[in-house]
Amino acid sequence: MSLRDKLNAKNAAIAAASDAKGPGGRPNDGAPKTAPGQLLAAMPLLAAKDKQVSELEAQNAELRTRLEKAARAGAEIPLKLLIEVPGRRRKLSKEAYVALRENLRHNKLIHPVVVRQLEAGTFEIISGHHRVDAYRELGREQIRAVLMDGSDEEATDGAFNVNLIQSGLTDYEKYLGFRIRLERTAGMTQAELAEQTGISKALVSYILSFDQLPPDVLSMVEEQPDLLGATAVAALAGFTKAGRSEQVINAVKKLVAGEIDQGQAVKLAGAEPAKTKKESATPISEKIKAGKATYCEIRRAKNVFRLEFKSEDEARRIHAAIKRLLEEEAKVASAETEKQTLENQRVK
Repeated sequence: MSLRDKLNAKNAAIAAASDAKGPGGRPNDGAPKTAPGQLLAAMPLLAAKDKQVSELEAQNAELRTRLEKAARAGAEIPLKLLIEVPGRRRKLSKEAYVALRENLRHNKLIHPVVVRQLEAGTFEIISGHHRVDAYRELGREQIRAVLMDGSDEEATDGAFNVNLIQSGLTDYEKYLGFRIRLERTAGMTQAELAEQTGISKALVSYILSFDQLPPDVLSMVEEQPDLLGATAVAALAGFTKAGRSEQVINAVKKLVAGEIDQGQAVKLAGAEPAKTKKESATPISEKIKAGKATYCEIRRAKNVFRLEFKSEDEARRIHAAIKRLLEEEAKVASAETEKQTLENQRVK
């Protein structure tokens, strides 16, 4: 009861004492006529009222304590009434889940799950999906839960934020949560996202670099969420943008196979590709004999050949002969080209 309520109660008690009537409805001549006298006459009644107020305050304090204790402890909710909303569950390795289940088999649940009540009488899970799974596997029928009020968006953000502050959440899972928030909130910047989540702008930028990885790499990370950290992802995304997608994919495949670690994968993906040596054509050298003497020596490399004669006159004569031969060959090649052109025009 507030101070104003207490004063009102006292004033009402004084008024009741001053209006007291004697037998037969006549004024009580023995009642005090002055205000001090009336106050003294009302003191026993006021003391009784004060006692009642104190008792009510004690009861209210006890009730508040009980309500706070109940809120902390949570309520037992049947597992059959709990439903899962896609996208809220954080990933947990098989080994970690088995450890959680066996712990709950032998120990009391310390942290209640967090749920939100729906109109249909069911409850959507905000936090505690794996605890619910473990209870179901253990054959339990109820689990301790605390209620959360709020909209659908607040529930989704709450689930993500609970997972975000847990050290076991991988950078890939953070990326998935960031994507949901950015897609839902048109125009949100990375700086605003960093402010809302309490993560540095640089780290948010690194985490969102998952967007720029090759699809094959994202598929591998989906199977193994802790495969790549944000720093490695940012480096690999840079190599991908530089046109080294194949190197990035091959490096991550080696990482998945356990052949290298993250640092080595980044180095491998960013290594300059080995330059292939151009094969130099091996010159062909032949000698044309005229009896025992060399008439002409021929040397050829790819599309170039050279003739060397002992006599300049012979070189001049053969040069003229080769020229006539080449002119005839050129005429034949020209005719073939013209014929092919005409055929292509007919086809069109």
